[in-house]
Amino acid sequence: MARTKKVTITLPVELLDSMKSHTENISGYLTELAERAERRRLLREELDRYQSEFEAFTDSEMAEARALLHGAEETGRAA
Repeated sequence: MARTKKVTITLPVELLDSMKSHTENISGYLTELAERAERRRLLREELDRYQSEFEAFTDSEMAEARALLHGAEETGRAA
C-alpha cells in the first residue's frame, strides 16, 4: 500500500457537493484525478522533449496517435 499523508484543502461547496453525488470516498476520488493529471503532465514533458530533440509530429503522426489512443472516431477531429 502506498504511503499517504493527510492534508487539508479548500474546495467550493458546489464542487464538493457534486463530487459527493458520485462517491463517498472524496480522498480516493481526488487521488485518482491527481494521478491522471500527473501522468498527463509527465507525458506532455516527454513529448515536448522528444519533439525538441527530433522534430514536431506531422499531422499524419498525430492522427495515427489519436486513432490508437481514442479509436478511429477521433481521426477526423481537428488538431
